[in-house]
This record gives sequence, structure tokens and C-alpha cells, in this order.
Amino acid sequence: MWSTIVQTPEVVDYFRDVFSKAGVTVDGSKEEFTVINDGNAFTFHAGIDADVEFVVPLKEENVANLIHFASDGNFDAHESWRIVQILFTPLTRAALRSPTVRRNWVRLLSGAEAVIHVHLVDPNGGNAARHTLAYAGDQWLVIPGLHGKPGRTYWLDPDQALSFQRQLYRALKEDSLGSWWQFANWYREWRMTVSSPG
Repeated sequence: MWSTIVQTPEVVDYFRDVFSKAGVTVDGSKEEFTVINDGNAFTFHAGIDADVEFVVPLKEENVANLIHFASDGNFDAHESWRIVQILFTPLTRAALRSPTVRRNWVRLLSGAEAVIHVHLVDPNGGNAARHTLAYAGDQWLVIPGLHGKPGRTYWLDPDQALSFQRQLYRALKEDSLGSWWQFANWYREWRMTVSSPG
């Protein structure tokens, strides 16, 4: 069904630097497929490749909604929130599973607290999507909902959440000391505009 989406520059640009290859499973069916994003267009094929960056479990209504949202060639603020709400936790979990990100020096370099609460705010005033990031045992845990006492709390709109994902994804792709230094500098400044201690 997604192969029928009209791939306007706006739709393609929305997902630029968010992922290169993702797997999708559809609840209630045996359908699973791989989405390849080369920065200019999306291609799809059946089955999930071994080298996907993350797997997103969707419901059939999510699949249909994305087709509907993209039907006019763009995403408005509410449509963007609906999309990011679905991708929010899987994207974060996949990025933080990287061996480099799991190293404590990256956390210390960026000044990231060991427990972080994140709220993805609905622009229409509805309930926010929430998850907790917890660093323990040399790994980041990404847990739906709010747990523990946070060292920092974030309130993100969809654009801010995607901005974080793009910056982290670029650092992961390059994976050099310079790229992580650049990410850490960006992150320390960015967090001051979207979060507060505790």
C-alpha cells in the first residue's frame, strides 16, 4: 500500500536523515517489509532485511493513516505528531543501541543524565506520548511511559524530536570523534531550549 504514496519533495524531505533502512511489521497480519530511504525516494520490498536500522510494529490503521496523511503531498502539524508518535520510541531505542552510544564517554561528553523523561507534545493539546531513557549497565534502556526520578525532562514537538533524531543519526553514520564532539556541542545547546533539570 505504501508504494502508492506520491513521493513529493516535501514527503521525502520529512524523513531525510531520519533513517536509511527500516523494517515494518503489521499487527494482525503476517505482512512485513523493508523501507529503503536513499534521500531522494523510498523503495519497498517484502520481508525484513538483516541490516535494517530498526523495526517499527504498526497496526493496519497506522499504515492507512500514513497513506491518508501523505495524500496531499505534505504533513500538517497534527499529522506530523501522529507519525512521530508511532516512530518515537522505536527510533530512539534503535539509535541508542549503537555500540558507540552505549559507551559512557559519549554520555559524559554530551552531559546526558542517567534518567531522562521525554514528552512528545500533541500540538492540538491531546495527551503527550512519553518514554523514559535510563542508562544502566553500559546500555541505554528506552521504556514507554515515565519511570524513576529524572535528571532532566524534555517536552518536544514533532519538529524538535525529528531534529534530535537527525543530529544523532548523522553522528552515528559518521561515527568519528569529531562527529560525536559536534553532536555533544549541539546537544548541550539544544537541550537548554527544550528541557529543564529534574
